[in-house]
Amino acid sequence: MFPVEFFESLLKNHLFLMSLTVALGILVGKISVRGINLGISGALFVGLFIGAQGYSVPNEYFAWNLMFFVVAVGLLAAEDTARVVKRYGLKFILLSVAVTGAGALATLAAGLLFSGSASPNMIAGTYTGALTSSPGLGAALEATGGSPDVTIGYSVAYPFGVMAVVLFVQLIPALFGIDVAKERGKLALERKAAEPASPDARPASIPFSLLSFVICIIGGSVLGGISLPLGPLGSVGLGTTGGALLFALGVGSFDHIGPLQMRMEKNVLSAVRAISLGFFLAVVGLNAGGGVVKAFLEHGVLLIAVGIGSALAAEMVGFFLGHYVWKINWIILAGAICGAMTSTPGLGAAIDATGTDECSAGYGGAYPVAIVCMVLFTTMLAAFFKAR
Repeated sequence: MFPVEFFESLLKNHLFLMSLTVALGILVGKISVRGINLGISGALFVGLFIGAQGYSVPNEYFAWNLMFFVVAVGLLAAEDTARVVKRYGLKFILLSVAVTGAGALATLAAGLLFSGSASPNMIAGTYTGALTSSPGLGAALEATGGSPDVTIGYSVAYPFGVMAVVLFVQLIPALFGIDVAKERGKLALERKAAEPASPDARPASIPFSLLSFVICIIGGSVLGGISLPLGPLGSVGLGTTGGALLFALGVGSFDHIGPLQMRMEKNVLSAVRAISLGFFLAVVGLNAGGGVVKAFLEHGVLLIAVGIGSALAAEMVGFFLGHYVWKINWIILAGAICGAMTSTPGLGAAIDATGTDECSAGYGGAYPVAIVCMVLFTTMLAAFFKAR
């Protein structure tokens, strides 16, 4: 008989705990119900369950895996980003405003409806958590003078915002009859038509360069640390995640920069992306699981309902605009909606659900404007509730 004490000691080993969560998550993700499965996002839900039992890991694992994921994604998607942004640039701007605005309006309505049940600062924090937006959290803290209620609202809504966007990218094709394989085929034809007449100028396979990959991490950290002042609204920056993604998208569009080879072997980058995404989702689940239980005990379902409602409002507005009004290919649109929410977990789920990294081009196109919108709407929400 396997000793219970020995197994409990293993669960205190962070590497074992994360690996077990990923392994079980992959198995859960393979379970199909009417053709729909969670894929690698199963690691998030297994992590939430294990985390609710009192197990967690240091946040450094979150940052480490997230950085590896976004750099790999940026380098993989770099080749298509310029073409996608050139075609959908204005639509990405409008999409970012619509998605963040819809989430803010839903949060405002909920805040007015339940104003006596939760503090205004807590409601403002819930908005940033629902859209899983770290830049929004920073803006809310700055606008409220560092109110702890903002962090509580964010922490409560965040795991449910992640679950909402993960299920969104998984379920929308089935609910609205979108053929993902057909959408990938259309995108491949668009890419082929946009290629130069002599595509053989670029080598088919280029070795992976660890130095170039690390340079992207360093450059992304520097870029993400730059903040631009917005007057009374405070300041806005890309953050480490946004900086790393945009830096990788930029340098990855070149074959090489000086002696550094920037266009690398896609199979290796895909492996780095898959490994880091699995562990990233596992860490999110493990560290949020305990908070979910605490949220039910301390705040009931109110903040959770507000978080889910705000996330769904943002996602559905983005979907109807992008799919029915602008006719954007679902592969690109799935990434763009996640970018408009500044939701990195959503991007990971979108890549897994669509089976291609090309949705990252939509994410990168919508992300910069979305950050500004998140800061603007978060500050406005905080100011509105403060004035009441």
